[in-house]
Amino acid sequence: MFLTLRLIQDHHWTVGIILLILIFMLIIKWNKTNYFFSYVNSFYDMSFFNKKFSEKRRIELPEVFILLSSLLGLSFFLHVISDSGDFNITSYLQIFLLLLIFLLSKYLIEKMIGDLFEIDPLINKYLFFKQGVLSWISLFILFPFGLLIYFQNIDHSLSVTLVIALVTLLYTVKLLIYALSYQKHILAYWFYFILYLCVFEIAPYLILFKMFNTD
Repeated sequence: MFLTLRLIQDHHWTVGIILLILIFMLIIKWNKTNYFFSYVNSFYDMSFFNKKFSEKRRIELPEVFILLSSLLGLSFFLHVISDSGDFNITSYLQIFLLLLIFLLSKYLIEKMIGDLFEIDPLINKYLFFKQGVLSWISLFILFPFGLLIYFQNIDHSLSVTLVIALVTLLYTVKLLIYALSYQKHILAYWFYFILYLCVFEIAPYLILFKMFNTD
């Protein structure tokens, strides 16, 4: 299915989303330049995560901006590929709110699981790493690809499948690398780790995919 070329003036809110993401990124760069470039290189260099792991964990403003930017970008990508025929800001915000509720709920539940089994330090590091990887992928792969589909008249069905497969592969490889780095800790809780993967890393995303697919 071919997408027609959309006129920017007909969807000016799209430009607003782009500008909002850029503003968030510029605020981080102006206030914490080293943090910004360290995060940009975090997909290839673990120094960003190693530094954060060594610090006392607390939520900082740059992390909030990165999370919001990644959700805005991921929501745009999902909105573009949904082919709902109703490309407006209302349906976009519905996707954004759904993702926000989904990720926050998942994060809080996983935090409670860490408290329950008294493995807070390990869980906190894993959650921060996982969210960092997801945010990077959303900002620098999925969002630019969504913009490409939006502004270009291309047959995107196959390309979307390939990009999603690539992103899934990259995400899985990054988590495997992380797991190997902490294998001594994970092996001590191998049963809970396998249960965790099935309940919190596979099932929720399958359910979310099913919801978007059905819609």
